[in-house]
Amino acid sequence: MENAEGGSMDLIMKGFDWLATLAFLNILWLGFTLAGGILFGAGPATFAVNALVKKKLHQDDLSHVFTKFKTEFKEHFKEGNRYFWLVTAASLFIYVDIRVIQALPQNTFIQLVVLPSLLILSALVIIVATFALGIYFEFGDSVIKSLKDAFWLTLISPVAGIMIVHAFLIGLLVYAYVPALIMFYSVSSYAFVTQWIMSKTFKRIKRKKYSNSY
Repeated sequence: MENAEGGSMDLIMKGFDWLATLAFLNILWLGFTLAGGILFGAGPATFAVNALVKKKLHQDDLSHVFTKFKTEFKEHFKEGNRYFWLVTAASLFIYVDIRVIQALPQNTFIQLVVLPSLLILSALVIIVATFALGIYFEFGDSVIKSLKDAFWLTLISPVAGIMIVHAFLIGLLVYAYVPALIMFYSVSSYAFVTQWIMSKTFKRIKRKKYSNSY
């Protein structure tokens, strides 16, 4: 009984530790994003959050968070901005298309073909952009190569892709009902969930690759 209670208490403490860490990381993300004028801060800050979340998932210990965040921000400044601009360009393209279609007279073709196609494309952008972050930190590839590999990974890992989209949509729903959480968990919680999903995906792929080599 005492061991069970001790295990439960450890689990609770670990949960509080993660909540505090994710909240602090999200505040740092906001601060560094604003410090970079958004256009030059959001990308590197997003990379820093994902890098530290990944380290904590593997090491279960993350001290001197501010110092490590600043280091990761500087280290991935160039690639982070490249990633941000590419993903933003793709997102803006889809957004403009949707707005144009909404302004057009509605017909069966738009309702049954065009809009569903844009929704699928939106989901694809979310999945590829997320997978690219995982590949970048898992294998150390460039952003361009990570994005290319992320597209192929999306095709061979549909379950993980669906989970990523659900994580994104659930986050939007939660923050729509509780906007105050945006400041503390919007980016960091998504990084936590998706880095966990991708770590399982990469382990499965590595095991499959290893078994096929024999």
